[in-house]
Amino acid sequence: MDRMDRLDKVRKGLKKADDLELPMNEDFFNRLHDKIMAEVEETAIAPAPMLMTPRNLLRSHWRGWLYPAGGVTSLFILASLLLTQVSKVNQSMQRVGLLSDGHERIVAEALLSPEDLSQTLISTQSESDFYMDVARESFENLSGSKFNKIMGESGR
Repeated sequence: MDRMDRLDKVRKGLKKADDLELPMNEDFFNRLHDKIMAEVEETAIAPAPMLMTPRNLLRSHWRGWLYPAGGVTSLFILASLLLTQVSKVNQSMQRVGLLSDGHERIVAEALLSPEDLSQTLISTQSESDFYMDVARESFENLSGSKFNKIMGESGR
């Protein structure tokens, strides 16, 4: 209730001051100016905090290229780190034998099922050419005793 009484007094005081007419002579404005300037002279302005001093802030012409240059530099560092990791993985795959030109796997698959290979690969080589190549490679690796055994000349 006390608060309400105070608000009523303020409202009534504002209503009375509403009809107040300010004098428009030069003496009134001179006195008003003097009062304002006296208050300004008495006001003490605190120094700026340390973070806001111009010495601690980057100059605007440095900020213009610093952020893009930092981004490009970080990308180069990231790429160099990734490049070394990729080369390590590549070397380990070569050691294990997972990374090759695929020739060994094609030959192994061809020996297991040559009819499937001739149907799936697109080449100018026919099925009989493939068998001739396999026969030539096996003949080159054939020893003399195995050749004689195949030809039926085992006892001579």
